[in-house]
Amino acid sequence: MSTPRAEPTASTTSAADLLAPLDRTSPLWPGSRVEIDGRGVFLRRVPRPADAEPAAGRALFVHGLGGSSLNWTDLGEVLAPVVDGYAMDLPGFGFSDPPVGDDYSLTTMVESVIAVLDHLGGAHLVGNSLGGAIVARVAAARPDLVTTLTLISPAFPDLRPRIRRLSFVPLTLAQVPRVGPAVFGYLGRSHPERQVAQTLREIMVDPSRLGPVRTTQAVEHAIARAGLPWAPVALSRTLTSLVTSWVWMSGRTHWRTATAITSPTLVIWGGRDKLVSSAIAPRLVRAIPDSRLVMFGAVGHVCQMEIPVETAREIARHVGSAATSPTP
Repeated sequence: MSTPRAEPTASTTSAADLLAPLDRTSPLWPGSRVEIDGRGVFLRRVPRPADAEPAAGRALFVHGLGGSSLNWTDLGEVLAPVVDGYAMDLPGFGFSDPPVGDDYSLTTMVESVIAVLDHLGGAHLVGNSLGGAIVARVAAARPDLVTTLTLISPAFPDLRPRIRRLSFVPLTLAQVPRVGPAVFGYLGRSHPERQVAQTLREIMVDPSRLGPVRTTQAVEHAIARAGLPWAPVALSRTLTSLVTSWVWMSGRTHWRTATAITSPTLVIWGGRDKLVSSAIAPRLVRAIPDSRLVMFGAVGHVCQMEIPVETAREIARHVGSAATSPTP
């Protein structure tokens, strides 16, 4: 005889039961510049009522290569009852200032995220793609600032030749010295709709899921970025830094970093990721102690954009479990 399933109550409701409905038509989160070490970092925050207390504290979202804080709009809003969400623009991306001396090394990016975490007083840390590789290093270096860690298709070394990756225009152009950034800047100024459409086709299996409002917001952001002289340089040099980190000693620094992570870790991957193969996901989960892998089959490189509700549900379970776990 089966036991009836109990209805959720105030004491049994999990964080995953608190998610807000998805609204692909909401305005972008408000943002402001935060002065850190003399440079401006643009930081957005999920709108929320002043008296609304999140169930599991604060979260910081870190975007991938060529992305920005806009990449987290839907996920952050669905997660709003669970975490107080912040999304930063990495140095040189979005509306953040370029780094001092045009130093787009991964070390500079890591230091920037640590500075924002210090500013916030620590958080659940979520990173996608390049942002995933960065926040992994942050968690290894400063576990005191990281409550939990979530990696979405993190850019760990994937050096196997992949024809589809080479067809991704932004990455292909960024690797051409001088000419590439100039052409990419021209496309952003003169053909932003085409540039955004191409990018979405490469990072998502079904770009139509984003909806017309979010697509328009992405185009408007591309136009604004095209007016920043450092934008194409940021893409080119950051990509070079990332690829160099993969090639140097076969990417051993990334894998050593993974073994040093002590924060509770969730790894999320799209099974049809064209940019960083999901085939490396099992190795990453084996490297990170006590980590968990969630694989979404027909999804691309940005689960948080393509399927925000399903992604939010897994993150809510993850941060909720950490919030209710007994202190060692």
